[in-house]
Amino acid sequence: MNVNDIANGSEIKIYAAIDGHSIVLMTEAIFGVTAGLLVKPMEYFGKYMQFLEPSQIQVLNKRDGRVYRFMSTTITPVKTRYGYYHLIRASSKLEPENSRKAERFYIEKLGLMSINGNNLALKNCLIHDISLRGISLILDKNTNLKPGDKLNVMFRYGATLHNYEISTVVVRNFEIQGKKAVGCSISNLNVDLIGLLSAKRNEKHTAVAENPEINLNPDISQAQQIQEVEEDLAKEISPSEKKSLNITSNGTNPFDPSNLEHITDKSLRQKKKEEKMAQQARDIENLLDLRDI
Repeated sequence: MNVNDIANGSEIKIYAAIDGHSIVLMTEAIFGVTAGLLVKPMEYFGKYMQFLEPSQIQVLNKRDGRVYRFMSTTITPVKTRYGYYHLIRASSKLEPENSRKAERFYIEKLGLMSINGNNLALKNCLIHDISLRGISLILDKNTNLKPGDKLNVMFRYGATLHNYEISTVVVRNFEIQGKKAVGCSISNLNVDLIGLLSAKRNEKHTAVAENPEINLNPDISQAQQIQEVEEDLAKEISPSEKKSLNITSNGTNPFDPSNLEHITDKSLRQKKKEEKMAQQARDIENLLDLRDI
């Protein structure tokens, strides 16, 4: 998939650096054009951000509900007949995250498990996430497992608190936020589990689809809107220098108030305060002169 194939209304996160400090900017996709992807404008105190270096982009694509990560080549403010927007360009193809792995869904529910068929000594666990191929469990600090151990996991989930039972085999040990955890393969893909995963997938895609599409002009089709924007971009119209704010990981911090024209201008209150202090200084000097006389 190319960057201009990202669906209208998709959520976009841009990871940038300013003077060594990481920031995350949020925007939304409008539609793709020949040059790249048109997104909602990103401003800071009325200035359009100008990204001078490649940035990491994360997209939650509305069309398929999948997450895509890639590096932009440029992100620039552009002017169209509908106002200012940003244009994201990328030269590489976009691949969905975990494209070679089964889609995982977070559960975060308490459960019980038996180890190697010992049903008399059940252990507590937390079902962290689950997929068609496996499940990850967060363990009690007193529970020790090793690869090859066979587990029968039971937990209740959903509005009806349906009871799910899964037979698994431990394949690796790791940690989740400092807690012991194991990754397990699933050996019995039963109907209940397939139903749970299907419901989680529908829930995820429904949440993504609820994001409203962005319509620049309701009176014409999106194809016509794209054509108009293409014509505007062909004119190479960009915001004037005073209306753009450069973002780079080198040099000074552009978010520093001293670098913003509208902040460096003294307010009326500040001017009155300085004039008052100057007058007080003059009065003190006059008093000192009188004392000398």
